[in-house]
Amino acid sequence: MTENKTEQKSARKVLIAMDGSKHALFAFESTVLLASPVAVANIVEQHEEAVLKVFKKLDEIANRYKIKHTLERIERPHRPGEAIVKAAHQQNIDLIITGTRGLGTIRRTILGSVSDYIIHHARVPVIVCKHGDHI
Repeated sequence: MTENKTEQKSARKVLIAMDGSKHALFAFESTVLLASPVAVANIVEQHEEAVLKVFKKLDEIANRYKIKHTLERIERPHRPGEAIVKAAHQQNIDLIITGTRGLGTIRRTILGSVSDYIIHHARVPVIVCKHGDHI
């Protein structure tokens, strides 16, 4: 009886929500790696490197066009739309420009859309830019 309880306690059920996107597949693969602290540290390091790469690219573009700018990292990964709207309000921003990933109607309904959130909650005008691949 004791062995059975031990087996039941050690067995865990995990629900992984999948929509077939590269992001969901990455999340699934990451769950396999979470058993290793070294793997987690590598993932964090890769993320930090990616953030720095994006910041460098944005800085280069802004400098090319001689745009006075400040790059700021907003830490609210689960509610990015809310974080963007809050930052815009706190910094007295006059206009928000954002991109869109071009989610379909069903995915946008289920997952929500950062750009939709910004449009409906921002106190300032919003421009949503759609990449040519999604037109």
